[in-house]
Amino acid sequence: MQHATEPAPLPPNRTGAVAANTIWDIMGDRTDNSAGDSGAAVNDPLLTTPTARLMALAMGTDIRVVDLPADHSVGLAGLVGIGSDEDGEPRSTIGLTDDLDDDLRADVLAFGLAVLVGTPEVLAESPDGILGISKERLPQADNGPGNLAWHMLQTCGRESPSTTFRLMILQSDD
Repeated sequence: MQHATEPAPLPPNRTGAVAANTIWDIMGDRTDNSAGDSGAAVNDPLLTTPTARLMALAMGTDIRVVDLPADHSVGLAGLVGIGSDEDGEPRSTIGLTDDLDDDLRADVLAFGLAVLVGTPEVLAESPDGILGISKERLPQADNGPGNLAWHMLQTCGRESPSTTFRLMILQSDD
């Protein structure tokens, strides 16, 4: 049985393999940051949804969250990765597909955050440091990033059926 955090090859999809050369381009686009700073408080009363609270947590820990076009990521709910910024400094990024409803968006964001803070070593399984996050929920994990994500969501006021997703190594078009 495959552990939920072990990367698995991305299955073929109707658009072919994920275009690995465009992933870095997509993950380089920043989502709207209307606050304009990285010091947002997670307990701010204006952050009324679990997604907003998790976005504030990501900003407060310098994790960039970007939107991914769903047509470039068929079968994926998102991406999680560690790379470098323009100055060569390490940069953690979570990409969320733009077709997720708010509940699934919160669950995938929490899982991505949990991977980055709890098990970042799994990203070394991928040649480019980026793993896909499947849209398919796995049974709720009793440990690991799925369990950590569940606790984050509970703190943010969300009850979720499962916050455990499969991580996948992305296949290049080349």
